[in-house]
Amino acid sequence: MTLSGYLRYPHVHGDLVAFTAADDVWLAPVSGGRAWKLSADGASVSNPRFSPDGSRVAWTSWRDRDPEAYVIHVAGEAPRRLTYWGDAQTRTVGWGCDNEVLAVSAVGQPARQYAWAYAVPLDGPPRRLPFGPVSDLALGEPGAARSGMGALLTGRVQREPAYWKRYRGGEAGRLWTRTGDDPLFSRVLSDTGGQLSSPMLLAGRLFFLGDHEGTGNIYSCALDGSDLRRHTDHDGFYA
Repeated sequence: MTLSGYLRYPHVHGDLVAFTAADDVWLAPVSGGRAWKLSADGASVSNPRFSPDGSRVAWTSWRDRDPEAYVIHVAGEAPRRLTYWGDAQTRTVGWGCDNEVLAVSAVGQPARQYAWAYAVPLDGPPRRLPFGPVSDLALGEPGAARSGMGALLTGRVQREPAYWKRYRGGEAGRLWTRTGDDPLFSRVLSDTGGQLSSPMLLAGRLFFLGDHEGTGNIYSCALDGSDLRRHTDHDGFYA
């Protein structure tokens, strides 16, 4: 008998997909087939993210009670803990380069909604990035030359949009982008309404989750906010 698992947080690089199931991080071929464990801690995990070169995976783990950033080589090794913040808002969000994990955390802040972005080297102390309070970010485009492209998500809603279905209040997510050598971010999609989350950069476009049409689906737009497109058609259950 085959039992279906509760699979979450997929992230694809090349012909591999990383995901979480049964309190561990797994890898599997994109084309299907046998999956194998990347971690074996039996603790809550989320947000696995491949490094740009695909050699490592970083994720968030509650192995030591509070969420912290961990990393492992896809060829196999013992997982390494990268942060020691002890903050309930800590979350791995991606990579800045092959040797630097991006994370957000409210460590050292007076309230949990004031999360900042951090660059966490594989060897060295984390440094806080100069973007102000953010809840998610994407810097550079995976698989492309590292550039000045960037996207930030601000707002005080720290949980997934499915917990805040059709929320329209002032704490909803706001998206900001920058391109080229411009160090300043500009807000985009300010008239969209609804909850926006999970910024991703791909093919020169900003992809994100939004529920402004009633259900959380995947959308994309140009980096200036124009040419808004919808890519999935979920009805009721959120992407």
